Amino acid sequence: MSTAAGGLRELHQLHVKLEAAREKLAEGPKRIQSRRRRVERLEKEIVEGRDRAKQMKMAADQKSLQLKTNEAKIADLRGKLNAATTNREFDIIKSQIDADTMANSVLEDEILEAYEKIDQFEAQIAETGRQRDVALAEEKQAKADAESLAPALRAEVETLEAALKTAESELPASVATVYQRLVAAHGSTALAELDGTSCSACHATVAPNMRVELNVGKFVFCRSCGRLLYKSD
Repeated sequence: MSTAAGGLRELHQLHVKLEAAREKLAEGPKRIQSRRRRVERLEKEIVEGRDRAKQMKMAADQKSLQLKTNEAKIADLRGKLNAATTNREFDIIKSQIDADTMANSVLEDEILEAYEKIDQFEAQIAETGRQRDVALAEEKQAKADAESLAPALRAEVETLEAALKTAESELPASVATVYQRLVAAHGSTALAELDGTSCSACHATVAPNMRVELNVGKFVFCRSCGRLLYKSD
């Protein structure tokens, strides 16, 4: 590290490049995890939908059974109607048949509506199944993409880590300890370029005497945010 300014600028660039490379390397697993969560959510919707459809079918079947029971009852009443011996008996049976027929008409409408809803619900489940298949394909592709890109990205990360370690080894011991604390707290923004007369990290004005120290190659920390400063040239 020939000068503080040149060395720190290089150090900052290495941090930025390394952070970007690590983020790219992490994108693959994150994308896979995102696709996996979507698949799991859709599969859950399918299972819940099938359970709901099953319940709906059971309810509709129960109504259909009730309709058949009522129809048998009406048939029996009609037999009794033909055998009625008095007008009063005839009227009572006829009223019961009319009431049961009306109830059956309502029940038939409910059954028809129920099966229409079941058809719609099953169509929705089928569409969710298609979405799940697409999500599975996307997950598979995400895995393939991550596997193909990972070796080069890992190699880039290793190269940058080695270069960063070499650059850090040239820091004076008095600076290295504070620098490591800054890196732990701020990562790639542990260093900041002097932007004219201000710190590029916090935009606070750097005192004239500190700018002079930078000009002569001394190590200077921003009094506002603590970043390790360097000049752009």
